[in-house]
Amino acid sequence: MPLVTEKTKCPLCGAAGLIWLSKNGFELLQCSKCDHRYCLPSNPESHVREIYDDQYFKDSAEGYVDYLGEEAIQSASARYYVRRLKSLLPAESTVLDLGAACGFFLNEFRKAGWHAFGIEPNAAMRAFGKERFGLDIRDQSLAQATNNQSLELISAIQVISHLINPLEFVEQSFDKLKPGGFLLIETWDRNSLAAKLSGSNWHELNPPSVLHWFSRASLRKLVGSNGFEFVESGMPRKSIQLGRAVRMLRHSWSDWTVAKWLSSPLMLVPERLLVPYRLGDAFWMLFKKCC
Repeated sequence: MPLVTEKTKCPLCGAAGLIWLSKNGFELLQCSKCDHRYCLPSNPESHVREIYDDQYFKDSAEGYVDYLGEEAIQSASARYYVRRLKSLLPAESTVLDLGAACGFFLNEFRKAGWHAFGIEPNAAMRAFGKERFGLDIRDQSLAQATNNQSLELISAIQVISHLINPLEFVEQSFDKLKPGGFLLIETWDRNSLAAKLSGSNWHELNPPSVLHWFSRASLRKLVGSNGFEFVESGMPRKSIQLGRAVRMLRHSWSDWTVAKWLSSPLMLVPERLLVPYRLGDAFWMLFKKCC
């Protein structure tokens, strides 16, 4: 059996991890027991503040070209989830959006008639959400956010793969949700065709921003084994700014000259041009807290 050390310990089951890839100077590990794939941050205490600074939301290969300029994209994505959740949540439900950024999702949740608040570590994003929409976006942990069993919904859209401890997040979500409350997670599928074809150049193999790589089966197992029952799943309706798509391509395939050559003509097209995202490597799952 491999030796368990703090430098390899799986955050989900505690078993030892074995190196399966090196990327961006980081060792990507695969658990020898539960098969989870993950990367351990160099400085856990300061990781969130260092990675999700202002640059992450603007002019970043690891993050966004201009997150504030994606209001139409993010709001449309939020409305998609509102339509799916509207029949499940009673009027005036209390919902929490984890990793709320400047509140594009929260704003749509509030328009649906729900009491919505968010958690976001970046001060500039919180300030924009308050000034632009008058939203309640807090700088605190999920454990601090609200009293136990007070929420009807927790949404984590493209968040769980960035967390230091996804297991803790699921356990705390169970504590915060009312019986029958819902947990919505959107993330990336490491077993998707796009991920397999891209191999080590898949855009989501991007530590230290991304720390965890789930499959549909592994996410369902993690959440389902901690008090939740699976409700449904699907593929999000996403668009992407062309500029961000080109940067993702060039960053992920930085060692492949052909990718740069193929993407060069796209640099002549306006960065803010919206294109449908059709790679099929993103998915969402909805879970319900067992009563």
